[in-house]
Amino acid sequence: MKKVIIFLAAVLIVLMGANALFLEKRVEFRAWALNMEAEKAGLVHETIEVNGQQVTLYDNNADAPVLVMLHGFSGSKTNWLRLAQQFGSTYRVIVPDLMGHGENKQDLNASYHIADQVAFVNALMAKLDIKTFHLAGNSMGGAISSLYAARHPDQVLSITLISPAGVHTQPSQMDEILEQGSNPLIAKTEQDFYRVLDFVMEVKPFIPDAIAKAEAEIAVSRLAINEKIFKDIRSDLTKGLDKEFVNITAPTLIIWGEGDKVISAKNIDEYAALVKNSKKVVLPGIGHLAMVETPEKTAELMRDFIGS
Repeated sequence: MKKVIIFLAAVLIVLMGANALFLEKRVEFRAWALNMEAEKAGLVHETIEVNGQQVTLYDNNADAPVLVMLHGFSGSKTNWLRLAQQFGSTYRVIVPDLMGHGENKQDLNASYHIADQVAFVNALMAKLDIKTFHLAGNSMGGAISSLYAARHPDQVLSITLISPAGVHTQPSQMDEILEQGSNPLIAKTEQDFYRVLDFVMEVKPFIPDAIAKAEAEIAVSRLAINEKIFKDIRSDLTKGLDKEFVNITAPTLIIWGEGDKVISAKNIDEYAALVKNSKKVVLPGIGHLAMVETPEKTAELMRDFIGS
């Protein structure tokens, strides 16, 4: 028994030492982990110039139909890594950082309205010489996908919307918090970051402490640009952009987490009513980020829908 206790104590000391090292090297550890996840999906990290600015993206460069994935507010291309792994080389998967997000330039003087983001994606597709593609968008990326499909119907083959922004007639828990003067999606401190994770997801994936701390530090460093972007896209709700959604002709799959606190899943019926050729799926026990919380199920729904 004494030998067992000594052995367990030694293992514990080693693990504590490894954890301390990971925490110290958290930036490098995060980069290594993300590279590993991207490699699992066959994705290559690339940087290209669009409208005079450097834009970062993942691309698996497969010789296959194109599937473009657009992340939500305060997210980045890394939000799609778990989902992208489910597709292999069936599609040429392209996952960009959107304006002001991820590794792209944080310009406090730029406009981040949904229409401007649509123009950005259009310029990106032109730069990549992609004529037609399938679109998938989450939250803000969902609103961008919808408006893009409405304005460029000849380019979009299908849309998958995951808890999309754009229709907000049914209030959410986030709306109540915003009215109280706080924003549950913006981290002002590292501790706030963990509260944001709890708020946006019902099923959280395991995140090592070192990576979580690195992500928290990044989130806090983005405070100013996140406030600017949120102000721009929030004001779009008063501009009636959703009226254009009736112009969408592409087959559309709308996936919503029943436990979404950011945008209520009760909005799915009105969203589907605007987009005539649409299918609705509500996932019980899932929050705002279905592609992160349940990538296998999300990919299954997408494959069946796009394939049909």
